[in-house]
Amino acid sequence: MVKTLLAALLWLATASAHAQQPAGIETALRMALRLHPVVGGKQAQVDAKQHVGEAVRSQRYPSLSALAQRSSGAQAGGGTTPVTLRARQPLWAFGRIDNALAYADADAEVERADLRRVQRELLQNTALAYAAVLGSQRRLQLAQHNTEAHQALFDQIQRRERGQLASRADVNLAATRLAQARAREQRLAGELEVAQSDLLAWTQQPVAAGQPVPEALTALPGAEAVLDMALGRSAEVALKEQQVERARAAVAQARTAAMPTVYLQAEHWRDQPGMARDSRVSVVVEAALDGLGGAVRGQSAAALSQLEAAQQDLLALRNDTSRSVRRLLANRQALQALIATQAASLQDLAALLESYRRQYEAGTKSWLDLLNMQREASEQHLQQVQADSDWLAQSLQLTALIGGLDTLAGTPAAGAATTAARE
Repeated sequence: MVKTLLAALLWLATASAHAQQPAGIETALRMALRLHPVVGGKQAQVDAKQHVGEAVRSQRYPSLSALAQRSSGAQAGGGTTPVTLRARQPLWAFGRIDNALAYADADAEVERADLRRVQRELLQNTALAYAAVLGSQRRLQLAQHNTEAHQALFDQIQRRERGQLASRADVNLAATRLAQARAREQRLAGELEVAQSDLLAWTQQPVAAGQPVPEALTALPGAEAVLDMALGRSAEVALKEQQVERARAAVAQARTAAMPTVYLQAEHWRDQPGMARDSRVSVVVEAALDGLGGAVRGQSAAALSQLEAAQQDLLALRNDTSRSVRRLLANRQALQALIATQAASLQDLAALLESYRRQYEAGTKSWLDLLNMQREASEQHLQQVQADSDWLAQSLQLTALIGGLDTLAGTPAAGAATTAARE
């Protein structure tokens, strides 16, 4: 009685824990964005780039300096300690400060675009892991049904053997097929544990993958529309575009690196020998030319080469994205046709299995024929579930490419975010 009560309490606790566990793909996506450390690390890098921009922006503000000199005579008590205070306000830097600030801003935008790329990749991986759990659950359920069917057949042949209507060889054959079904069930149970572990690695907290993926996430527009949306909303393409803008800013910065700076300078000094006044305000022009301009020419040429490389990388990525989208669309269409064909085949196999069962009872089919038909039906079911899982994975990948997972998880699409940042 006590053991029964403890077992009931344990079952209730387990059921309560599962009931309280968050569920659904939307919950999984939101948890991944909120809890996965890769997002926090990338956000810290974005913050660092923003602080760099603030440091560059401070070049527009006045600078203060102080200088105090103490000679050996002053240490002995027979000298003075001259002190100089200086304040400088940049008036005109011929675009040098502006271009440095533009590069810092462009560099920060690159980091933000990379953050959106990381988020998009995290959303896609989480969605695929969720779909993998769903597929593993369905395959395990089919394996369990197959084991139950083989168990029923094994029980049937044992009864027939006891009634001397079947041989010992038939019982051994049924036992072998039952052992194979159980081994497959155990293997698929292990695959489900691995899939759940992969999902947990993305979400960081357990998420029940019992709810199916909403049809809105797998309903896609036409092929050309998907291709245009993938190119326009791709997080990787947006990152490459920002890298091109940063390279352009680097070219402008390199060209103005040797420009002079005009300062409004105010000085105040005390105990300066030979100085009749203690304050002075002046306009100062300061410039430096390293290597007679060779350094600037080299930096400009390198920046132009980097710009060309960034532009070519963008073109190559656009080409790769188009090729990937077309391949995913073709595979998805082929899987859809395969699923329709398998659905019709499964109906025929179910009817054929029942026919074989009746023919075996009538003595016109052998026991081996019945077991083979049961295995064939199970294999066809597993193939259909695998095709369904592959189709779902292809659909989710395409949905991720066009930004369909971004709004579901509460983040703006990459293309929309880039446009907003430019405005």
